[in-house]
Amino acid sequence: MTKRKITLLSSLLLFLCIGYAQDTGSGFGGSPGFGGSSSSTGGETGSSRPSGADTSSGGVGIIVGENYILKPSDVISVSVYQEGDLNKTVRIEGDGSVALALIGKVKVAGMTVAEAQSLITDLYNRDFLVNPQVSVLVTSFSPKIVHILGSVNGPGKVRIPPDRDLTLTEAISSVGGVSRIGNPKAITIKRVDSDGRSRQMEVNFSRIVTDPDSRDIVLQEGDTVWVPERII
Repeated sequence: MTKRKITLLSSLLLFLCIGYAQDTGSGFGGSPGFGGSSSSTGGETGSSRPSGADTSSGGVGIIVGENYILKPSDVISVSVYQEGDLNKTVRIEGDGSVALALIGKVKVAGMTVAEAQSLITDLYNRDFLVNPQVSVLVTSFSPKIVHILGSVNGPGKVRIPPDRDLTLTEAISSVGGVSRIGNPKAITIKRVDSDGRSRQMEVNFSRIVTDPDSRDIVLQEGDTVWVPERII
């Protein structure tokens, strides 16, 4: 093949690649990005914004039940119809409040999304706007974590999904399962109750995965699961 033919072939391939990238909207370095927050079955829903970040436009909301209770570190998007300067995406601070334009700090942690929306609407309606149309959406959830330690293949943290329970079977699976030297018949779960008291329960994990009549264990935020080694 002559140098002229090689040059023409290279130019043709480059033209086809550029045309494909323009049609699909993606670059050569990766796939198209996704808007909003991501959620995985391991319970993680994340945001690339740092704590306390805000923008002038609303974020992409995540659909949650009307009874979802807002928590510190959740990120919410507050939008006021036809009042673009008031739109804000903000993380709920440790004291449970968010800082909004005109009305200042508003405590929303402990409220449902609907209750927070109603409160913010009332505050804007009281002194600043006439019949404002306010929407509140969750764009990122506060992470709820359990720890899986001991004789598993990938010990570490596992996030609880924001919209459903996390079972022991799912948690063990997400860290690669019990290791070859682990003892699945004597797993210990340490839990701190709401009153601050700590308690432990021993679980036969082998029975859970083999006995159809054995119920799985639903883990709670802050649980520590310990898988001991086999006694040889």
